[in-house]
Amino acid sequence: MISIIIPVYNNWPLTAQCLESIAVTTPKDAIEVLVIDNASSDQTQANCNDFGERLFQERFKYIRLEQNKNYAGANNIGALEAKGDYLFLLNNDTILLADWLKPLLTAITTDKSLGAIGPLLLSPKQNDIFHIQHAGVAVSLNKQVSQLYEGIEYPHKLLRKKRFFQIITGAAFLIKNSVFREFGGFNEKFINGFEDVEFCYRLSQANYRQTVIPESVIIHYGRQSDGRGVHDEENSQLCAHLCPKLLFDEANFFRADGYCATLSPWGLTQEPTLEPTLPVKKELALLTHVKTLRTIEQLQQIVREEPYWSTGALMLANQLEASGKLNAAFETFAQLCRLRSTPDTLLPFYHFLQRHDQKEELSTLLEAMQSFETDEHSRLNALYDLREQLQPVDADLTSQIDTMISTNSDFFRTEYKKILTITV
Repeated sequence: MISIIIPVYNNWPLTAQCLESIAVTTPKDAIEVLVIDNASSDQTQANCNDFGERLFQERFKYIRLEQNKNYAGANNIGALEAKGDYLFLLNNDTILLADWLKPLLTAITTDKSLGAIGPLLLSPKQNDIFHIQHAGVAVSLNKQVSQLYEGIEYPHKLLRKKRFFQIITGAAFLIKNSVFREFGGFNEKFINGFEDVEFCYRLSQANYRQTVIPESVIIHYGRQSDGRGVHDEENSQLCAHLCPKLLFDEANFFRADGYCATLSPWGLTQEPTLEPTLPVKKELALLTHVKTLRTIEQLQQIVREEPYWSTGALMLANQLEASGKLNAAFETFAQLCRLRSTPDTLLPFYHFLQRHDQKEELSTLLEAMQSFETDEHSRLNALYDLREQLQPVDADLTSQIDTMISTNSDFFRTEYKKILTITV
């Protein structure tokens, strides 16, 4: 049996929606459902018990806490109450889709090396399109965590591949009950953030592997709880202290999927980022192929298949605008900036919005561009710091940093001046 544990704090409509989705997608004889109420002040206390019992009868349990124990504490209490051989820890701002359970259960029962596994998480539809929210967590530069391939359209061939991670999100998280107890559950020093990172780190250090099963799909709204993100800084610091051997692996994922791992020239003084970029040969082959196309729809298909081809996305957006398809052009620019939100992609979008007098979006975009303001000295220091971190582990990125250091002054005379100072 699988014990589905759902910590909640207010947001009763989301909890009700989540419970209904479990009821219509999951064999009831395979599960029990436990809702752990973190002292909600809305309709949760009045409604949840009767609502859950109508859906799941004796396989439902509502546990009311008189004090908010946060995400970690609520899950730990739920695990102590659970009777199942497996725990499925689930956020209440989720909608489970058909056949979500079987692929997860098959994976974890057949591969003994797995510690925790999760489904593919999608953001709610925008303009009738799903986008990826979570396909696994990569450890990025400066030992930060990032969602691998977040924002690409679903479905996509990149999402069919099974990968192994140091970390997966705790928003939807299947683990053996015995393993969760063996490792002591979540660390309750964390306040609604990074508990999953630290727990998965402990699993990884014990040679368990984590993975996302792409055949299992769930919609996740994300960041719906009151105060979500308020404690991110202290949670991050605690996580860094408790996870000293967390390995930088983002570049390896990009390279394994045929991309170059390219250090963004922007934002180095705030949060340096890697971008998956196309190898030169592939970029040139696509540019040659585009010359043979007869319709915008053909170019749209290529850009959809290759989401990190920025040149093609800009070309498509311009063609759509020239054809009077302004909504489609807007969405193409927005998707490009969703995947690569740096001044060199934001600026063409900025000019598009100027041409079509979209003042509200212009203000937001300008604010984003201004966040990249820096000076030569600060950028150079950031490059030296990053070089010291990466030199022992990644020769290619170290070489990229060496080039950026030697051309730092040129960057401010060319790219920075051309793109940033014109708009700020």
